[in-house]
Amino acid sequence: MLNDTGRDAGISGEAQSPRDEVARQGAVSGATGAIARLGRRAPRALRDPNRFDWLLLGLVVMIGGSSFAMIRTAVETLPPAAIMAGRLWVAAGLLYVMMKAKGRRFPAALVRTPRGLRLHRAWASMAAVGIVGNTIPFFLFPWAQQHVESGLAGVYMAFMPIWTLGLAYVFAAERLTRNKALGFAMGLAGVLILMGPEAMKGVASSSLLAQGAMLLATIGYAASAVLARRAPPVRPRTYTAGVVLTAAIAATPALLFTTIPEGALTPSAIAAVIGLGVGPSGIGSLFIIIIIRRVGATFMALANYVTPLWSVTLGALLFAERLSPSAFAALAIILTGVFVSQRKASPVHKGRTGALPDPAD
Repeated sequence: MLNDTGRDAGISGEAQSPRDEVARQGAVSGATGAIARLGRRAPRALRDPNRFDWLLLGLVVMIGGSSFAMIRTAVETLPPAAIMAGRLWVAAGLLYVMMKAKGRRFPAALVRTPRGLRLHRAWASMAAVGIVGNTIPFFLFPWAQQHVESGLAGVYMAFMPIWTLGLAYVFAAERLTRNKALGFAMGLAGVLILMGPEAMKGVASSSLLAQGAMLLATIGYAASAVLARRAPPVRPRTYTAGVVLTAAIAATPALLFTTIPEGALTPSAIAAVIGLGVGPSGIGSLFIIIIIRRVGATFMALANYVTPLWSVTLGALLFAERLSPSAFAALAIILTGVFVSQRKASPVHKGRTGALPDPAD
């Protein structure tokens, strides 16, 4: 799809050099330590986004924003676990076909090292991104939305770019500028205005456990973007197929505890699940990986500010939902925030850069 100087041989399964095996100095324990271990190799230097990157971001927004309408249709008859597993398996099948069409193949799952067999670094990265950024959030959000208002869920999703901004600076060496911080803050404010004060009322009255689940899901989305930024130089089609495949495998056991009601598999529900798999979970995931590889996780996170606007617009067009004046004010604030975040400015701190080959496919 895109020109690339990287080679699949970069993940051929040979033993890592002693330099690559040295753990990142200062890595902390727990979840942050896991991120550091998966990211021992420094990410390649980023460049400024061009028109193609903005086009991809726009497509991600349109595809992601359309998912809410399809989910709304699917949940009328299907349980969340069935939707989660179904969309992931549809996406995994599509991405596998796309990968094979380019003559790619998955790396070996296990590699031999002087210390014995171990899981391939590529598979460790793909599994981490798939489970942290797909399986867990896809389960937590539908469960949480059974106990809180949908508007409150939108408020929590607005914090995902903020988590990404911080994690990408700490773990992915992405530059943090004053304009970027200001732009992201404006985007958050715009989304909160879009959701309205009614959504914030649910903070005190809704289940704290459900709100904690939504917060954890947004952190998972942000962490997966940073993990993808620090991934081995695997071609995007191969990497995305591996991510979604591991997510689908991890999601399947939930079906054992799920009862699908008789008559739930309606044509509209099936079409919605297929649409979710082909669109947001399939093609959308591939575009996301390409954007992260080309211009970074924080640029990709901007989609979370614009997607609610697209969703509201679709709601007005498809379901005759009324647009309030605050929606137009939110639009102006969010778009201004996106513009400010991409303006050139002296960095607050300058991140490290690496020399990995461009992994775009």
